[in-house]
Amino acid sequence: MTEYGRDRERRRRTRALLGLGQVAALAALLSLKTGWLPAAATLVGVLASIAAVLWVVMWRDARAEHRRRAAGEPPSWPAQFPIQAALLLGAKAPGRHARRADEVGELFGRLALAGGELRWEPRKGDRERGAGAVTFDRSWTAEVVALCGPGAQGCLTLTSPDGTAVDVWIRHPADLRCALTAPVR
Repeated sequence: MTEYGRDRERRRRTRALLGLGQVAALAALLSLKTGWLPAAATLVGVLASIAAVLWVVMWRDARAEHRRRAAGEPPSWPAQFPIQAALLLGAKAPGRHARRADEVGELFGRLALAGGELRWEPRKGDRERGAGAVTFDRSWTAEVVALCGPGAQGCLTLTSPDGTAVDVWIRHPADLRCALTAPVR
């Protein structure tokens, strides 16, 4: 993982811990007002609702990918590509992102594996605003790391022969790792 990726994950972990602290504080305040049993029931209900929503999103994504692969399309994964890396590799970023070289953030899209090459394509709205795709040929080495947290998230670090490293945040890292190690057809 590059330094940008480590910083991003540090910020994500900090936000998650602050969110958990807020939930714990709200539960404590609620328990002072209503008692510990209603507060605990409310907390369990909120956490179960969040888990159910995450499960539905992951299930829909898995079904859509299964249908895509059954239709003969190459395997693909939802992916977030850093704006700085897109500008570095020559892909035009959409809108205001194209004017700032120090832009922080990611572009949403899909990462597809076809013929041994990885290709990141921006989502439809960004394509319509001029965002370009990026292709990584076989000379780029890939390392997939699963990240802690909900949603089966992972980081794909692609390194070029000249040492340029790019992080792409993906879902379903185990599936991508299996696809990358499978023989090319």
